[in-house]
Amino acid sequence: MSRRTQISNSQFTPDNAKSLISRAQPSFMKIIAATNSRMNFAQEGLYAYHAMMSNQTLYDTAAGNEVSFILAMQQIASSGLSLNPSLGLAYLVPRQGKVIADISYRGLMKIATDSRAVDLVVAEAVYAGDRFIYNGPTAEPDHVFDPFLAKADRGIFRGVYVKAYLPSGRLVVDPLSAEDVYAARQLSRAFQHSDPNKRGPWATHFESMAIKTGIKSASKYWPKTSPVLENVISYLNEEADEGFGSGPITMATAASDMLGHTVASNIVDLTGNVLEHQQAGTVEHRNDGLTGRHEMSDPLVIPTSQASSEGGRPQPASAGQGNASQAVHTDRGDPVAIMRKRIQTIYDRTIRNGSWNAATQWAKENLRDELQAEALALFKRGEALSQQSQKASA
Repeated sequence: MSRRTQISNSQFTPDNAKSLISRAQPSFMKIIAATNSRMNFAQEGLYAYHAMMSNQTLYDTAAGNEVSFILAMQQIASSGLSLNPSLGLAYLVPRQGKVIADISYRGLMKIATDSRAVDLVVAEAVYAGDRFIYNGPTAEPDHVFDPFLAKADRGIFRGVYVKAYLPSGRLVVDPLSAEDVYAARQLSRAFQHSDPNKRGPWATHFESMAIKTGIKSASKYWPKTSPVLENVISYLNEEADEGFGSGPITMATAASDMLGHTVASNIVDLTGNVLEHQQAGTVEHRNDGLTGRHEMSDPLVIPTSQASSEGGRPQPASAGQGNASQAVHTDRGDPVAIMRKRIQTIYDRTIRNGSWNAATQWAKENLRDELQAEALALFKRGEALSQQSQKASA
């Protein structure tokens, strides 16, 4: 019995492929009618048909899991991104027994610009051989590199940064370290596959996935003009197994996941060199603050002009005052330690910009139980220190 017959009773023929695609039409049409979209089902169905004709595994997966195929087509309709392969915005791909609407990082950029949240998005990967200077969240970074060099010749991967030019004329720059990118990758169910040949785009298109992760992170800082981008990111993280979903994480659930699903992981750069060895947990469907830079929902409300001068700037709480960094473990794979490190990062940033309300709101939305209590207590102490420093310097 062939693999195709095992997966589906439907034979691989042009007519069967067309019939399968036609069954996705009603829900597709409802979405584009409700959103006043200019997408055309006949055109997108033709792209889907050609994708199936050139990839038998895609057809087999769609026939064997029709619900996932229909959901993928719904995502294409709601995103407004065409399956036209020449545009490189979205693709139908078989992954983990499902058909996924794989939105590229270029697709995410287009959604952001189409929604008028930003005028332009620029994202780049940074390697050890590059000259890179980060000049803050609202200033152009200095990045000098030879674009014609092979990636292996540019050195090990250091991270990515995303520049968003807002309609107001402001610039928002968000860097994401290699550590945080690797953390996102490690929490991808696709990457956890035991067969190295089935680990999805993280294994086959690392840099593109790293940039996509950077855009997902940076979008948290952009104005919220449409729910489309957030919905697509949620779909990619959860349904497409690219990362983890939303929802608060507690110390208990994090510890449980770590004890139950700990695996050994070698982090390897693009040249195949092992960079480090760590224990990493496959925490699924947890808070997206785990990978790092998803703290504040709207950077435009941060009163940076109120930050005190260097001489009068309050410092992070000392160990006796409950500095969260004292609780960070050396094991990078421990999600509780990662969250505590993130809490401390937010604390340090908020000490500088004074956005205590935003920090508190982040803790309430993204943490629970002991972690939330720790964060709220730390932020309260930090706000008190800031107020005392401002009074002293007045």
